[in-house]
Amino acid sequence: MKKAVIVLGHGSKAPQAFETLKKYGEMVKSKSRFEIVEVASLQFNKPDLPEALDSVIRAGATRVVIVPFFLYNGIHMQKDIPEAIKAEKTKNPEVDIVLANHLGADNRLVDIVLDRIEEVS
Repeated sequence: MKKAVIVLGHGSKAPQAFETLKKYGEMVKSKSRFEIVEVASLQFNKPDLPEALDSVIRAGATRVVIVPFFLYNGIHMQKDIPEAIKAEKTKNPEVDIVLANHLGADNRLVDIVLDRIEEVS
C-alpha cells in the first residue's frame, strides 16, 4: 500500500501564504516516512484538494491522509472538507482517503506562541 499525505491549508489571496504552506509540506516530507507529500488549499490557491488528490493518486497512492492546517473545528472542518472528501471517495472508490484531526488546542503550539511573544518582548 502506497501512502500519501496532503497538507491542507485554507488558502489566501496573499501569495506568501501559499509559499508558507509549501514549506510545511516540505518539512512534513523530510520528517516523515511518506514519500508522497502534497499541499493543497481549500480556496484561492492551486492545487485545490481535488487536484492534489488526483496528483497523489496518479503517483500511485492507495491511502491518502489529509491533514488540515486549521486551528478550529469550524465550518470548513465540519462541512466543507468532509463533503469534498466524500465526492472524491465516490470518484476514487479504490483509494482509502482519510481526514486527520485539525491542529486544535495543543500544548505544543503554546511553545510557538511563547517564542513569538519573546521575539518582541
